[in-house]
Amino acid sequence: MQTTIEHHLRIDPHPRKSDFAAGFAARIHDPLWFLTRQWQMGEFQGENAATPVRVDYSLVTTPIMASPVAPAADPTRIPAESIIEDHPDSWWTTGRRLRIGARIADGYTIGHTDRFTPPPPYHHLIDRPDGLAIWRRRAALQIPDAEFDALGVPRTRESAWKSDELVYATQFPTGDPESDSATLSVVRHRGGDVDWVTADASSAYFAGDRVDREGRPSPLHYPGAPVSRWWEFEDAAVDIGGYPPDSAHPVTALLIELICTHGDDWFVFPIDVPVGHVATLPDASITVTDSFGDRTAVTAPVDDWSMFTTTGADVRSLVLWLRAVTPLEGPILDDVLFGMDEYANVLWAVERRIAGQDVTEPDAPAAPAPDEHPRTEPRAGDPGTRRYRYLAGIAPQVHWHPYEIDRDSEIPRFVQRAVADLSSDPPHLIAPPTAQVLRVHTDAGEAVHTITPATIPSSGTHLESRYKLARGTDGTPCLWLERHRAPVLRPPGRTVRFDDVVEV
Repeated sequence: MQTTIEHHLRIDPHPRKSDFAAGFAARIHDPLWFLTRQWQMGEFQGENAATPVRVDYSLVTTPIMASPVAPAADPTRIPAESIIEDHPDSWWTTGRRLRIGARIADGYTIGHTDRFTPPPPYHHLIDRPDGLAIWRRRAALQIPDAEFDALGVPRTRESAWKSDELVYATQFPTGDPESDSATLSVVRHRGGDVDWVTADASSAYFAGDRVDREGRPSPLHYPGAPVSRWWEFEDAAVDIGGYPPDSAHPVTALLIELICTHGDDWFVFPIDVPVGHVATLPDASITVTDSFGDRTAVTAPVDDWSMFTTTGADVRSLVLWLRAVTPLEGPILDDVLFGMDEYANVLWAVERRIAGQDVTEPDAPAAPAPDEHPRTEPRAGDPGTRRYRYLAGIAPQVHWHPYEIDRDSEIPRFVQRAVADLSSDPPHLIAPPTAQVLRVHTDAGEAVHTITPATIPSSGTHLESRYKLARGTDGTPCLWLERHRAPVLRPPGRTVRFDDVVEV
């Protein structure tokens, strides 16, 4: 049989590099051909245009005043997150809870419920008196407020946290409180970064002093922007299609405009505005002077269009909060998962982390088969009546807390209830929630936690709390306890088992 050797003589490519970037770049190795194509497309056609060299504008700055929930916190000096998300419990750090608890416990009898279980690395201080728990139960323990005032404990103040909607809500007046300047209302802040979209304005007018200034314009540049078209070549590594715009860059429409025109005729000019203020550019207040000396008034292309619009405010106004850009974040203290049981119309709150420690659920015992419980013969004198005992298929979990809807109230709400363990004799109630995000503390005592039905979507909601630390413009440290609400992909679930009745 004849043997062929064609496959031994075939030439195969042998790549020396595993990077495909060079092939996708499609570099042009003939600059003259590229310049010719520019000439054919009209790239070299010039106009008697000029370059802007100066911008004259008028600016109105309106300071953001203190919120009623924190009258001593100046939004021009303290980050807005620490003002809006601050909580009365933020003052009670681990060290203060232990120190004040030890001082107060010297002269009073402190029970087990007032003991502290601190998170790591303070777990070796377990079962110490908890100053925060004692403060909340000071009336029941008959401890006068003067005892805590001597230790510097602040009085309970108002909080922006709305426990029934799991959001923050407060107001910030602007300008002179006696004037008719607009008010910024934080309606549904879920925790996290504060920006121009966080608040709504009560009106379009912001009172303030008007000053005239000038600026020097410069061409607009951003990552991936095309270079100037005059005798320059594009960078082969630039991938416009792979550039994702975000909140720190111009909007996508502006990017598309730049790519289509392929020119560098967009200019920006800086405006010096202090943080914690509302900046407003009045109508017809911008005049551009070009290199030929011509002056042109600049107006918005559309009356009601703005790149950063605050609801209720004028399109020429921009809210500039003092933000905590990179705060230090502590570990998660409380972690709760909310889920709806639409068949039973019950809302469940599952504690997954309490006071910085993960919650471990015990395995639910399975219901024994009926044949594992043999029938007992009637005793002498027994008329033959048999006794039975209820056996739950799933033991109630300690950290699962139900919310039942109350339709008798004026506004239907989910009201926190308790679960009873019917497998014990006599039945007993499961312990109430321990996570502070599920508890409501008032001056009159602890109230029952309620949630509005529209707060929790069908997919569930995730709520967590943690400490954050930042600094103000004067270097003052700002510590606050943030509660952050976020959606989840699926609600909590458990395996369903049938209950049983066994003879005893």
